[in-house]
Amino acid sequence: MIGQSTTVGIVHASRLIRDGLCDLLARRGALDIASAYGSVGDVVSRPIPQAHVLLLDLATARAAGAEALMALHRTLPQAKLLMFNVDDDDQAIIECVRAGASGCILQEATVDELLAAVHSLMSGMAPQSPRVITSLFSYVASLQRGEERAAPVALTPREEQILALMAEGLSNKEIAARLVLQPQTVKNYAHLVMQKLDLHSRLDVVRTLRARRH
Repeated sequence: MIGQSTTVGIVHASRLIRDGLCDLLARRGALDIASAYGSVGDVVSRPIPQAHVLLLDLATARAAGAEALMALHRTLPQAKLLMFNVDDDDQAIIECVRAGASGCILQEATVDELLAAVHSLMSGMAPQSPRVITSLFSYVASLQRGEERAAPVALTPREEQILALMAEGLSNKEIAARLVLQPQTVKNYAHLVMQKLDLHSRLDVVRTLRARRH
């Protein structure tokens, strides 16, 4: 398909999955797997210096939080971000766009479709998935109508848990103790939840949770 090798980095919290994906892509396409990472923080610590496509698992990106993703973009201007393992859901697709991804690959995509998306990005073109394009056009249309959100925001079970504890008035440190997590991890989750729901204060959190329950 392409005469020269394309450099790729892979980010997935599961070592089993990322190692398997590394092996599969190395055998199936003209790809140079430069590195595999278990977290967004690992990428920031050990960035790939040359231009490349960074395959980032959506769940791993969510766990990292908005601040870590912003640090990723600052550290790797030479990378084109391709989200993979994305739910076939409008909100998940739009979430990838808001995270600064150049493209996304849905969960049911084939290996050939993933390879085609990688090569498209390195050629300067966005992947042409009809499903993703439909979501993006719907999103743009909703913005033109003045609608901030075309669909309800889907939170992960952990994010729902964090939201509920925030609404109880617990601090990040108290939530961390309750859930046996690192305070920074809770801070990242809280930031991502508030960003997803377009909230600006803890009072907004309380109001939003009450509305979601009714």
